[in-house]
Amino acid sequence: MGKEHVNAADAYAPPWHFKQAVKVTEGTSVIFLSALAGYKPDGTLAESDVVAQAESAFENSAKVVPASDGTLADVVKTTVNVREDFLEYRDAHWAIWSRYFTEDYPASTLVQVVGFANPDYLSQIEAIAVIN
Repeated sequence: MGKEHVNAADAYAPPWHFKQAVKVTEGTSVIFLSALAGYKPDGTLAESDVVAQAESAFENSAKVVPASDGTLADVVKTTVNVREDFLEYRDAHWAIWSRYFTEDYPASTLVQVVGFANPDYLSQIEAIAVIN
């Protein structure tokens, strides 16, 4: 299997030893986006607000997919991880999600988690895209 590691130049640099995405390059390309956090392009974390962090995480996803030669229309699955009470923020998350995915919606899951690798994270976005 051929694979390519992808880091979007205009998104934040991963703070640990992982790539923003891995692209399978034999046959149909499949892109697996790492759980991207709410970092701004300068590497600072968005405010300590779940909606602000989700907004930045979605923006990062929107940069990493094109850096992998895809578009958001190629995304087939998203997983949104939220630390805070997801019922309180569900509608805000879906409003943000709906700005990035406007037709032919991908499968999606919203999960409340106990915590993240960084205790300041409040939200992360994972995605899978398929490029023909």
